[in-house]
Amino acid sequence: MTASNVESNLLASLDAVRERCGTVVVTCRYRCATGSEFGGEWRGVPVGPLLDGAPPDTTHLRVESAEGYRAHVAVREALDAVVATERLDGPADGLPRLVGPGFDSSQAVRDLAALAPVALPPEADPVPGTVGGDGSEPGGE
Repeated sequence: MTASNVESNLLASLDAVRERCGTVVVTCRYRCATGSEFGGEWRGVPVGPLLDGAPPDTTHLRVESAEGYRAHVAVREALDAVVATERLDGPADGLPRLVGPGFDSSQAVRDLAALAPVALPPEADPVPGTVGGDGSEPGGE
């Protein structure tokens, strides 16, 4: 369920937040389920100010890729995250990308298409996956 039953994409305010707050650089490393590692140094817009437009009951951000992959990130973990628009130390493929120092690899979503505030019940444990597959929200969409 989307917070306050309002569907919104926080990426719509990305340019305005970039102008108001500037950009930041984060360095993150991740270990995939396969055991391989990836990481890098990214520059982008901090997520915290993007949340200014989120409903007060928001508990998570639903993160969706252009390919339909979906993951959820708790707001408390997302506060230090960045919507990366530049990769400083490697190829710039997969941008924009959500990256954060406290994320596991399933939450570092590449080819970011949507960042929506949602209110999930405390017992919810959304599983990352494709839209309509394992990544569906409780109650299904």
